[in-house]
Amino acid sequence: MTKLVYPSLQGAEQNFAMLDLIPDTHAWIKDVHGCFVYGNRLFYQRFGFASLHGLLGKTDYDLAPAELAERYCNDDVQVLNGAVVNDRLELITAEGQSGDWFLTSKWPVYNLQEQVIGSFGISRHLNNTEGDAVPFRELRAPIEYIYQHYGSSISVASLAGACNISVSALERRFKKHLQKTPHQYINDVRLDNARRLLRETDKPIGTIALETGFADHSHFTRAFIRKFGHAPSADRRARAVDQPL
Repeated sequence: MTKLVYPSLQGAEQNFAMLDLIPDTHAWIKDVHGCFVYGNRLFYQRFGFASLHGLLGKTDYDLAPAELAERYCNDDVQVLNGAVVNDRLELITAEGQSGDWFLTSKWPVYNLQEQVIGSFGISRHLNNTEGDAVPFRELRAPIEYIYQHYGSSISVASLAGACNISVSALERRFKKHLQKTPHQYINDVRLDNARRLLRETDKPIGTIALETGFADHSHFTRAFIRKFGHAPSADRRARAVDQPL
């Protein structure tokens, strides 16, 4: 792609509106502060918003687990300094959803004075027919198993057995492709789904803890605070503010 130059980010948004017509493609524009000023329909719907309005002004920390948001923001720093990300294979999640593989590219957006005013990103979803990349092949089975059984007890050994691979091979794959252990990934899936239930239901916090695979309320609360920086009750109180669908 050639250098992206526009009088303003609004001009860039108008130019990329046609991306709503392309299947399996997510696109977004962020300002220099990391706030979304545009997202195509597939992108904002992935995060539960009924319209673009719900996305505007949000940051990655409002939409993604903290460790992923940090990775995206680190990318932004590089892109805003003129770097380009080309066709990087990555696993992207939204709260309560299983991870999906995408090919992601990002570019800086310049104004007419050649100053960087934001960033433009596009991710193409790798569907089943395109999912022949190594991480997709190696992690699809364990990740699908985790999302199907996160409410039950899952040991690393039982996960490896269900996927017909050794524990050591499973651990190597997770560390290589996701930079975390299988146990950490299981815990993240449980917490993301618990957070979704806190926002979408009126179930007691203790019930949600048990339904998402935690031994008890206190264990759940400690893990929730470590990941999100606040107690589960705070998420429940905040759910009425610009609530996604």
